[in-house]
Amino acid sequence: MEGLFCGFAIAGIIVISLFFYLLNTARKKVKTTNDFGKKVFAPVYVSIADKPDSIIRGMNKFVAEVQKTETSGDKWRWIPLLIFFAGIGMALVDVLLFLLGYSSFIFIIGGVLLWVAAIVMARSLRKSDILDFSPRYKGTKEILHTLRDDLKPGSTFLGHLDLTGSMLKTKVARETQDSQKRTTQLFNDPWLSLKAKLYDGNILRVTALQKTKKRKSYWKRSRISGKSKLKPEKFKGSQQELKVRIVVNPEAYAIKSNNLFSTGKDVGKYKIEQLSTEGGMINILAVAPFEEVAHSDILTFLKSAYSLLERKAA
Repeated sequence: MEGLFCGFAIAGIIVISLFFYLLNTARKKVKTTNDFGKKVFAPVYVSIADKPDSIIRGMNKFVAEVQKTETSGDKWRWIPLLIFFAGIGMALVDVLLFLLGYSSFIFIIGGVLLWVAAIVMARSLRKSDILDFSPRYKGTKEILHTLRDDLKPGSTFLGHLDLTGSMLKTKVARETQDSQKRTTQLFNDPWLSLKAKLYDGNILRVTALQKTKKRKSYWKRSRISGKSKLKPEKFKGSQQELKVRIVVNPEAYAIKSNNLFSTGKDVGKYKIEQLSTEGGMINILAVAPFEEVAHSDILTFLKSAYSLLERKAA
């Protein structure tokens, strides 16, 4: 008899543990930061190869479909808990039968099966949780919307929007080692690439990059105890770069330098590092010592770059 009660006590502990597990799963819980405390966004890759309105509609449709999927999952999120309580009810039937002098485990087995089903369903529903979209997603739509009126009629944008992550293994540009044999990885993430033939005959190319440094984990031996300890990865900083190329239409424009837009000058958040106006092209490299730049900063920079052009008389 005592052994049977111990069995019920253990079963009760298991049931309570399952209850708290399902209660925790029923709440929307998505890891929103990486190991360095940086906000993590939904990984998205968009191929830009269409007319601007079609691209923007497609991006809006994608967001709506993702939100619909998440909302659908939210509606069913509490069903596993109901199944769980139904399992408890079935198990209590056997407990009642035992108190009446009958020995049965059929309902307990049925309850356990319901608990298993509840756990499987809860884990499945949790997969419907999504991360927030990066501000770059909406910002890119604003860039496309702003530039669409400058496109040559009938032409399209070409390029991509890569929001899959700035520190993927595939984006390691190079690795360096210091005197202590610690390895630092340098990531190169061209998250936005855009090419457009403009109404005035110029060809515009824009590439926005994020460059990030991360020191890999390493073993360090203590001078006192002699024991080795694993040091975690360390975020070493990040910056934004903007590469702009304007292939100038010689029939409409002449390139004319000015003091406001030249090497070393600050334009919004960006600082012009390199500037070339040879061969009928304007090539610019600008750097912003920030992890993020707004779409308005990119548009302001492009507008300022046009100050190097002087329209020819008709």
